[in-house]
Amino acid sequence: MRLARLSFGLALCAFSAAVAQSPSPDRLEVAGLKLGMTEADVTRTIRAFDGKAQLVSRKIATYPYSDGVKGFETPSFLSELEFRTTDSRFRIWFASPPAQPRAFAIHRYLQGMKNPPARGQFVAALDTKYGPAKYYYDPSRGANIAQWSQPGKAECAVSTNGSGRIPVDGGNETLMPPRAVDVLEGMASKNNPNLRRTMGTTMDAARCGVVLRYLWGGPANDAASPISEFYVWLVDQGGMVANSRQSTQWVKQLEAQAVRARQGQGVTPKL
Repeated sequence: MRLARLSFGLALCAFSAAVAQSPSPDRLEVAGLKLGMTEADVTRTIRAFDGKAQLVSRKIATYPYSDGVKGFETPSFLSELEFRTTDSRFRIWFASPPAQPRAFAIHRYLQGMKNPPARGQFVAALDTKYGPAKYYYDPSRGANIAQWSQPGKAECAVSTNGSGRIPVDGGNETLMPPRAVDVLEGMASKNNPNLRRTMGTTMDAARCGVVLRYLWGGPANDAASPISEFYVWLVDQGGMVANSRQSTQWVKQLEAQAVRARQGQGVTPKL
């Protein structure tokens, strides 16, 4: 059962690949925001990062189910927070019940820097903060990609291209909740060659690891090119998939209980 929340031939060129191991997930953060944070943690961290930060959206969701006659909704839960700071937009997604509402995906979009760094300066800052990344260039989008993946886990922030000729691109299909869950599950079920490279024969999207990605526009390998805007993703892809499966099972159980309750109250009319 697919749950619905009610609240609402191109070539990829890899121009650098680091061999160094990526940092562990608990060391990864975006402006201080980390996976696993609560709503209070996120709010406190954003406001410490920028005293002018404003909460612009707090999305609450429910899951629908039915006893076969009447429709019901689960108790409401926190789905997403959106903040605006002086130069950035932040979106943070949270795990759904029965799990505790903790962050499993973080996105930042920064634009309009008055004194943008040159590409060489920006890349050096990234490598200093997170350790050496794998760098790619997607000519179809004019996108530069820096990516760190969780050691020992399958790398799943890959291109959805079924040919396997484009291993990584600038798309966010495997990163953007809630659709990313369906995309990852679909890629695993269709034996996508990009996933198969990291998963082997056991194709299970819940085996995906944590990924950190920075993306910005401009030419490849131009150290002097200014970077005035960029996108960041920090996502627990496997955790996101596992949480979705857990929620689906939870709602199925609620539905089965509702059906049994209705059947137990049924009254046969006079015949």
